[in-house]
Amino acid sequence: MNKLKAIMIKDWHINKKSLFVPFWITAGFYAFILLSVAFAYFKGDMNFNMIDLDTGPPVAEINYIVNMAILSLPGLMSLLFIIMLTQGALNEDIRKNCELFHRSQPVSIWFRTGSKYLMGIAGNWAVMLIIALFNFLVVNIILAIFHQFDFYSAVNGMVLSSISFMKTGLIIGSITFFFSAIFKDKAFFQGFAILLGIQFLFMIVNAMLNWHLPLPLTYLFKLVKLNPMEGLESNMAPTGIRSHIASAWGVILFNWKTLIQIVFSGALFAGATWIYKNKEIK
Repeated sequence: MNKLKAIMIKDWHINKKSLFVPFWITAGFYAFILLSVAFAYFKGDMNFNMIDLDTGPPVAEINYIVNMAILSLPGLMSLLFIIMLTQGALNEDIRKNCELFHRSQPVSIWFRTGSKYLMGIAGNWAVMLIIALFNFLVVNIILAIFHQFDFYSAVNGMVLSSISFMKTGLIIGSITFFFSAIFKDKAFFQGFAILLGIQFLFMIVNAMLNWHLPLPLTYLFKLVKLNPMEGLESNMAPTGIRSHIASAWGVILFNWKTLIQIVFSGALFAGATWIYKNKEIK
């Protein structure tokens, strides 16, 4: 276990600059918002009287939607940086000509790939959650000032949205990590191009021969598709939103699809490690 910890510390020092980038982007976003508000305030264009929350959706629904929406930016950044870190995870040492040195160390290959896998995916999860918690505090303090804060809906909105992005990141990161064991450069784009080619080939064969070959991209899109707000328009009352939240937990987390996603990701990690282990090092 100490060896794994040492390897993860090494990978942390290698990737920490990339992991910190979302923090700087978030800080820039908040700076832009503050400057915009200050500019509008001093020009006299800001009018809070125009905001009429009494005629809008119920408080519980506002909190649920808003706290899901605040995950959009950190969630998308998380997916982007997961791709960036995992697509070169198993090729970085080869490009730096230090692969033979690391292979000669008395460390399990599974520890090495596991550290890179965790740093690329779980590292970005941690960054996303830190930003999400900060956004949660800022946004809900504002909602509380306007007497529009509902703790139950707010927390569930943030947590459900976080889990959605984490599961999507797990699948995308595992696929990209697998491609990094095969391709030396731009693994994500090369792998996606091959999958796209297979998709069109299978579609042509199915159309010409009336076969039913499974379409890889269609299956993958179904595997990562999550919509926590689906059906929300039919639950406009506070009691309705609580019912929606209860069902959303089943849709997002407590189902067989989650188990399939975990097994699929684990299989991709194992396959990537096997390919990496048997790859010839020149």
